Amino acid sequence: MKILMVSWFFPPANTIGAVRMGRMARYLSQQGHDLKVLAASDLPFPKTLPLEIPPEQVLYAPWADVNAFPNKLTDTAKRLLRPILGSAGDQPRSGSPDPQKIAAPNEQSSAPGALKRLQSALGELYGNAVNLPDARIGWMPYAMSKGSELLSRWTPDVIYATGPPFTGLLIGYRLSKKFDIPLVSELRDRWVDDPYYPPPAWRLWIDGSLERRVIKRSSALVTVSEPWAEDYRAKYGKPVAVVYNGYDPEALDGVASLGASEDVALRIVYTGGIYPGRRDPAPLFEAMQSLNLSPDRIRMDFYGTNPDHVSPLAQKYGVESLVSVHPPVTHREAVELQQSADILLLMQWNDPREQGNVPGKLFEYMGARRPVLLLGLENGVPAAFLRERQAGFYGANPVSIAEQLKIWLDKKRNGGIPPLPETSRSGLTRDDQYSKLDRFLGEIVSPGGTKG
Repeated sequence: MKILMVSWFFPPANTIGAVRMGRMARYLSQQGHDLKVLAASDLPFPKTLPLEIPPEQVLYAPWADVNAFPNKLTDTAKRLLRPILGSAGDQPRSGSPDPQKIAAPNEQSSAPGALKRLQSALGELYGNAVNLPDARIGWMPYAMSKGSELLSRWTPDVIYATGPPFTGLLIGYRLSKKFDIPLVSELRDRWVDDPYYPPPAWRLWIDGSLERRVIKRSSALVTVSEPWAEDYRAKYGKPVAVVYNGYDPEALDGVASLGASEDVALRIVYTGGIYPGRRDPAPLFEAMQSLNLSPDRIRMDFYGTNPDHVSPLAQKYGVESLVSVHPPVTHREAVELQQSADILLLMQWNDPREQGNVPGKLFEYMGARRPVLLLGLENGVPAAFLRERQAGFYGANPVSIAEQLKIWLDKKRNGGIPPLPETSRSGLTRDDQYSKLDRFLGEIVSPGGTKG
């Protein structure tokens, strides 16, 4: 089968989306498919992820930052208003909007009252009006040009477009329509139904129109959890496959799941970012505070997490001496850190709308075979994984979390915390998941067009 993959995230950018799509591309190529990838160049992430398919299979298209102009405008306005604002006008502005979401208001502006509110309102209006469907819309013209040039001389059997950012789905849609090629759309996150950044009603209407247009054109959908798949089947009547992120066995070569065997303290590790107020360690910090432990008994290490999202919480609960925040690490280093932890921390928003949200790091954690401490929803998919595979503890009650910490502290003191059984990660490798995708594509698409 000939496959064109459209993905903003791709190696060498080191981020979870690029890991998924890079390994998916490798698997499909190894199965004999004629695969090409349309990706974005020069992503704002460390370029440390190896490319595991021949470079000639990847077309990298540049992109324009659609939020560069308002940032420059803000700087100009501050210079002009400096005589009025004084030093307030010299404060640094916040960065560009979240690349996967609409632009957010600048909440860190130091401008006085009315000006700050005006700046916030204008920033929100600009973000909603221009970041359609997201802040990566500046990739579309370049990707369409590159993709059109490719498809004028090579005709795939299917275009496989993935989002977020959902600009990738629009590119897949437009290429599919222009060249009359079947489209399969992958939603690794929710588009219209995302509860994290609800837009105003008028913007939601536009997003809904775009989502419906893309999915109407799609022969089938792929997503990352069964609850989301059920929602999409009911909403759109399309075939939907569930393809988890999975873990990489080869990443574990030469690294034993021993826990912090040489460390007296119970060592809890988290790798990645957090969402303050939604996915954050507050329940764990409160539990740690209640136990009144010293650093030689328990330690919490964050890697690649924004210190501003951790330190104030640690201070609030009086556990700053037990908590350390470290710089970002490579994927390989993250795997080694996970293997050498006693407990791995996972966070999920304690909200019913999070039921089908499955963080990609859950599968890396399962691959590491270390017990998982999940903070959040007790009837979500991640909690079901831990329950069915007896892989750790889940909950949001600090009292219950403290009781579980006592159990682990006792085990640590009496010989250490052993790895989870091999069966706990059965069927969860990336290749296990991508083999499901391969079969699904074979059922949906045949050489020359969709099956029907």
